[in-house]
Amino acid sequence: MLIGPDLSQHLLTDIGTQTQQESTFLGGTDAECPANSKSFSPPGYAQSASLDASNEFNPRNKQIAVAVMITVCSLLTLQLLFASDNAVTRCLYSFKNVEEYTFERPATPLPKTHTELPQFTAETGYLYGTSLGGWLVMEINPVQRTLQSGLDVRPQWMFDQLSASSELDFVSGLREAVSDGYAIHTMRNHWSGYLPDDVLDAMAGLGINAVRIPVGYWIVDAPVGGSSPLEYGFNPEGFVTGGLNHLSQMLYKLKARGVVALLDMHALPCNSACVSDGMNCAAPLAYDDKAPIGDIKRCDGQVYPTLRRREGHWRDVSVEAVSKLAAWVRDLPDDLAGVVVAVQLANEPALNSGGFDAMIKEFYTEALHAARENLPSLPLVLSFIPPNDYAVPAFLNSLMAGGGGQLLADHHWYLNWAGPEGVILSWADLHRRACHEAAASWSVYSAASVKLLIGEWSLAANHDAPLDITDPQIISELRQLFREQLEVYTSDPNVIGSFYWTLRMGSGWDPRPTEESPGGQQVHGSSAYRSFASYPFRVWSLLEMQAAGVALPLNSSFEGTCSFVPP
Repeated sequence: MLIGPDLSQHLLTDIGTQTQQESTFLGGTDAECPANSKSFSPPGYAQSASLDASNEFNPRNKQIAVAVMITVCSLLTLQLLFASDNAVTRCLYSFKNVEEYTFERPATPLPKTHTELPQFTAETGYLYGTSLGGWLVMEINPVQRTLQSGLDVRPQWMFDQLSASSELDFVSGLREAVSDGYAIHTMRNHWSGYLPDDVLDAMAGLGINAVRIPVGYWIVDAPVGGSSPLEYGFNPEGFVTGGLNHLSQMLYKLKARGVVALLDMHALPCNSACVSDGMNCAAPLAYDDKAPIGDIKRCDGQVYPTLRRREGHWRDVSVEAVSKLAAWVRDLPDDLAGVVVAVQLANEPALNSGGFDAMIKEFYTEALHAARENLPSLPLVLSFIPPNDYAVPAFLNSLMAGGGGQLLADHHWYLNWAGPEGVILSWADLHRRACHEAAASWSVYSAASVKLLIGEWSLAANHDAPLDITDPQIISELRQLFREQLEVYTSDPNVIGSFYWTLRMGSGWDPRPTEESPGGQQVHGSSAYRSFASYPFRVWSLLEMQAAGVALPLNSSFEGTCSFVPP
């Protein structure tokens, strides 16, 4: 949503083409926002950081000016609390105009030695994968659980510098506390800085040839007042738009490393109840054809307002999001051909909510038809999870027999929830379950000749019981558990790929711009490879497990690992 009738021209800029606007500070008078004044110079900055007499921005001072304007406008928020809303808005938007919102493809040809993409079919090749979790869908959690919280709601998951009930709540909080422009800047920082090149290089060094990229339905929404999802603004529910630009950039970076992508529609509107998957809704409206579009009840009893037309139902929004994502993949440029090898239509639909089995199958039938209009032959992935997983193999086979094309099942196998909460399974029991019980969990697919992906797995155990990953014995047990799971996955002819959740966790990462770090920061003492020692979810990070000596290249041979584990 854009505030004020004239602000869309300042906030919404098509990232797909070079902007032609002059780099000047627009919006707000000098009295309303002193930082616009040519003579204004904040403490600690030389006069050279201000504008010259012609009010033109000096490109040499771009980074300084960005930091200055963010800081000044943040401070002025407090001074202007009792001023008019329009004055505050104009001031806090002004820093945006010192940046050129452009998207550039690689200027030089990609080296051939790095662009040999794996050939993917259900019969040939194996996808040694990881998820880019927390990137385009921030699974941000509140500081404490409530009685309504599902099992997936855990304080400090996936970030320890940030807290909110969901990504939407996080963005809304930034808008309320500072400004719309600050919220957009924060999300752009996150999309640009969370997975830098060195992280992607380390990923490729682990033998990974595929990534699963979770996205939210809002990635294909144009902002309110705009016309393209490439524009930065806010979708009707309040998510920041423009993430497609960063997804495009990521596809080029993956291609340069010989890595393909599965795009996972991870968060539909109210994908689950009381789970932080984009929103923290009271009910999984995404699949309900009787839930009219309107303000959304939150898990805490409040509401998420929406500016969508009150026409149709939330399932219509979900199906349309799948259709738009499929159309975007269809229209990718030729130099990205073959990078996207599959699209997942939903993730863990209606987790923890019974009674939605029929609705979910109806949604998939509609979404499959919408996707196939744009992607007639690309493999499509369907996800199911208890308690809404009745007779799934028969359902998938019926869809394929009816012209649905190549379909794959997405299966999640987590030892973390293998036992009852409060019961600590021994290492021997965990090894036994990894070697001899995992395959039984997807045997119904194998029996029906349905190919599948292990879309999520990890080394977490016993409901995230603390583990000292400096203890050599624990390192040894985790390394064994890592090898066991990969042996089971890669040796099953019906499993064509597996994806560790996740490449990195967000310990120490803070994308909020400050004077010192306008692009966000990785807090000193942490990195993508090392969480803070007190962080409770370190084993979920593949890079951290590699640094600890646990994770080996995923494409190694693990044959025989389970041969000495008793059933």
